[in-house]
Amino acid sequence: MYKKILAPLDGSENDEVVLDHVKRLAKEFGAAVNAIMLFRLAPADDPFERNIQMEDGSLGWKAKRKAESYLPQVEKALADEGIPVSAEFLVVEQPEADAIVKYAEEKGCDLIVFANRERSPIGRFFFGNIEEKVRRRTTLPVLFVSARKS
Repeated sequence: MYKKILAPLDGSENDEVVLDHVKRLAKEFGAAVNAIMLFRLAPADDPFERNIQMEDGSLGWKAKRKAESYLPQVEKALADEGIPVSAEFLVVEQPEADAIVKYAEEKGCDLIVFANRERSPIGRFFFGNIEEKVRRRTTLPVLFVSARKS
């Protein structure tokens, strides 16, 4: 049923819950896993303005360092379970939801798995909900896993 599962991650505790489900699904269906972390550049016409967002000490640089440390751990944990895995850090200019949908389509993923994060109405208004935007913009199945631990 599922041959390639996409797991967009952020390095938070919620990833544990997502990865637990991803492992089970991958084993059950013999699927490969694509784990991604991404950083969105602020819109800029000038190449200098784009490049400076990834310079040492910048938010982009910190996100990249976090991914360089975190993604190999995710790869190892999945590979140790016998699951084919690919992990990537993406720097994107388009909105995160669009980047995730595009990545899933380009890589031939047939399921996207997210933690279901709860936000207040004010939080949703100001920050939006990337996961929900992905669900509305893709034709692929999207699995929301409760981030609450029971």
